[in-house]
Amino acid sequence: MATWSKTCSPDMCNVYRLKEKKVVADIEDAVNESIRQLASKLIRRSGRGPVMRQQGSEVVVEEMRWGFERGFSDSINNARTDNLKSKVWEEAYEKRRCLVPITEFYEWQPLPFDKKQPHAFRHPDEDEWLWVAGLWEPSERHGACYATLTTEPSAAMEPIHDRMLAIVGLKRGLEFLAGSQLNSTPYNGPLTITPCESPLKQKGLLDQAQGELF
Repeated sequence: MATWSKTCSPDMCNVYRLKEKKVVADIEDAVNESIRQLASKLIRRSGRGPVMRQQGSEVVVEEMRWGFERGFSDSINNARTDNLKSKVWEEAYEKRRCLVPITEFYEWQPLPFDKKQPHAFRHPDEDEWLWVAGLWEPSERHGACYATLTTEPSAAMEPIHDRMLAIVGLKRGLEFLAGSQLNSTPYNGPLTITPCESPLKQKGLLDQAQGELF
């Protein structure tokens, strides 16, 4: 279980869901193909998902493991945009950026009496993916691994969690891959937020720890 610090918060997004798009263009078709090959469309900490990355002058889609491994954690899957100069993230931010497509991600809102209410976040157009800025690195043990970036929360997110995935959209995301500076302003674009049943409960995984945010 994570503990609070200025660079670490508990229970940030460690679960998201992916589904194929009905209407795709260009590189998105490769994402659809990668989704078809996934063992599970519910992607959890240390699970595997498709990411988009730069390879020379081209953009490619590759399945990777969600979470960087370090001696103090087997899967660090979120990176704060205000902590990218740390040893964990600096090299990847400079050299290995990626984009992560997400259909729906989940956050847990603290309630009285140690209760938590899960919320689902998705694009209002259910056939659209949310594109999240990320980093990746090679691993001898796991193959390529990725982490998602987080910002301060938007006004809509703040009552639920004190961090938010760095949603950038595809156009800005491709610019990020090419080396442009990441705008760490919280995402305020279209987003549908609804209370929901825990996706972990649906899979019988509710009692497993959700991991850390560094």
